[in-house]
Amino acid sequence: MTASVPPAPLAPPPSRRALREAERQAGRERVSRRRVSLARPRMRPVVAFSFATLLVTATSLSAAALPVTSSPAPAQLAAEALPPQELLTASGPSASVLRDGYDATTPEELEAARAAERAALAAQRAAALGFRTAATYTNDTGSAVQWPFPVGVPISSGFGPRSSPGGIGSTNHKGLDLTPGQGKPIGAIAAGVVSTVQRTDGGGLGVYVVIDHVIDGQNVSSWYGHMLTGSPVVSVGDAVLPGQQIGSVGNTGTSTGAHLHLEVHVEGTPVDPYSWLVARN
Repeated sequence: MTASVPPAPLAPPPSRRALREAERQAGRERVSRRRVSLARPRMRPVVAFSFATLLVTATSLSAAALPVTSSPAPAQLAAEALPPQELLTASGPSASVLRDGYDATTPEELEAARAAERAALAAQRAAALGFRTAATYTNDTGSAVQWPFPVGVPISSGFGPRSSPGGIGSTNHKGLDLTPGQGKPIGAIAAGVVSTVQRTDGGGLGVYVVIDHVIDGQNVSSWYGHMLTGSPVVSVGDAVLPGQQIGSVGNTGTSTGAHLHLEVHVEGTPVDPYSWLVARN
């Protein structure tokens, strides 16, 4: 006869405190599993990264197999595109800068080179026109105040007291007599406005022109006497520029030979044209 085993006693139900503790433990485990899942690398990025690595490696190997050539930098390309410039530093006596076709080291030398070129061109023009020339002055045709002729010409009479030429000329000469030859063009000595044009020969200055200027803040007038009859090419009220032709050398009025009688009046008073022009040209 088999003895019967009495049933095991039932476990008491868990308390509320134990249930809450079990829920908290389960929550902590879920959070821990989530962190582990986030920290674990995904397969797709790893595959992409591996493909990129293989691509870079292949490119590097291809580049290593090709001959190495260096591309010019932008600055080098710009330098090759520009024409060469002649520029030397001021480290020796041969230092110079090529400006506008002139080899000069200072602005003064540059201007002197330009003036020399202008003088050469003026001399060529004067020679072509048959001017009588002399080393009486040097005219800068680029100046705001100029001589009436582009080159130096003979001067037959100066300003001030003198013996009467031919017994008919003034003994108190108010101007300067220049003799480049009959018919030679006469230029205005400065920019101004024509105030007088005497076209007929009535004695005295004969055929003449007067031009009014403002120079160095002063009222100046220039007088051009003994012009060739019919030669004035300006009229009263005309504005003229330095060197612009206003007429031609003649022998009208009280004159003993073809010449230009030039007067310069400053604030109404005649002054020595020679010294006045030398100081401003």
